[in-house]
Amino acid sequence: VFFNVPPSRALPDLTPFAAEIRRVSSRIALGTLFYSFYNQWPLPQSFFYAVDAGMSIGFCTDVVEPNVTSRAFTVVYILLGASCVGGALVLMVQSILEQAAQRSLVRYKRILEKDSFKKEFFRRNRTGWMTFFSGVSTSSSSSEDGGILSCKDFRESLEKNLGKELSEDEFHRVCLTYDPHQNGFVQYEHFKKIFKGNDKILSTLQHHHNTRLVRCLLQVWGAVSPIFTDENKRIYLIFITYICVGVAWGIINQGWDVITATHFAVSALATGGLTAPPVDENGFLPPGPAIFCGLYCIFGIPLFALTLSQFASVLVENYIVEEELLAIKRPLTRSEFQFASQSLCSSDIGIHMSDFIVLQLFRQGKLSLESLEFMKRQFQLLDTNRSGRLNWDEAQKYYV
Repeated sequence: VFFNVPPSRALPDLTPFAAEIRRVSSRIALGTLFYSFYNQWPLPQSFFYAVDAGMSIGFCTDVVEPNVTSRAFTVVYILLGASCVGGALVLMVQSILEQAAQRSLVRYKRILEKDSFKKEFFRRNRTGWMTFFSGVSTSSSSSEDGGILSCKDFRESLEKNLGKELSEDEFHRVCLTYDPHQNGFVQYEHFKKIFKGNDKILSTLQHHHNTRLVRCLLQVWGAVSPIFTDENKRIYLIFITYICVGVAWGIINQGWDVITATHFAVSALATGGLTAPPVDENGFLPPGPAIFCGLYCIFGIPLFALTLSQFASVLVENYIVEEELLAIKRPLTRSEFQFASQSLCSSDIGIHMSDFIVLQLFRQGKLSLESLEFMKRQFQLLDTNRSGRLNWDEAQKYYV
């Protein structure tokens, strides 16, 4: 039975993003009150300008600050806004790295599950427990592919790894995947190519239909449904819908063509502000467009950032996971061996498992020498009897 791994690309914790939105909203409220009071602007235009300057959008409008003091305030206001933008970028990068870490956990889990099956293939081949119909020989299996398991042995291995007993119908469904020609045995070479994890097998057991048409429709639905059901993919649907709202407003309210309206909707969320509603004859933005643009950007820009972080994670997480796996599998150098055997957890000439694990954390940049020394210090403080191990009473203590 393997450890439970959360979905590899679920949405990140939105609490930091919510805190960032609260800070931005507070600044925009302050800016709105200042521009309204000092420049004698209507509240809708003051709100629009506070969003425009505070979120560094720079809409191409004819709204102009009438005096130097207001411009001086805006300089400070924009600099404070830039710090919030920087904080949002940090949150985006952190979100991408967290999702890559989750992806790594899923990848490790699948490797461990496959190894568990591989051990069964090798073990049963060595002990001669396979029973096949006439003409099938165990000598045909090589050490590279791990050999062959009879359906009976494969079922035992399957139930052991899934942690549940399978009915005849359930096992037959699994065999349709791993023994497609109904030969009565499963080859490891074929098994390892199509094995996608225990979760995939369990999903196969839950959804089964005999007709080809139904299976095809379910495959299509399986490709499309994550847009509606998967939190990670749902963000794209929400973002596209939000863009469509901006486009529809531009067409209906401003009378723009589709391209101009899309230009407004996208550039506003990307803080480009390349298209904006016009001012009236008094140099003021009409209340409706001013309020819509302000609200559209307040909620849309964080949504745009969150969508970008999800999309970026799709692009980079596989690379990060592969680099992490390569770092773990890469042979040790002489200097790494000496460092692990003399400076980490043990002090003899060999490398213990604890040394190897700590060394891999160093290789991946997840541990520094200073943090390791501090952990050793904490262990030594807790290990009051100097036994080299902690009992429960010692482990409960706290030292600063």
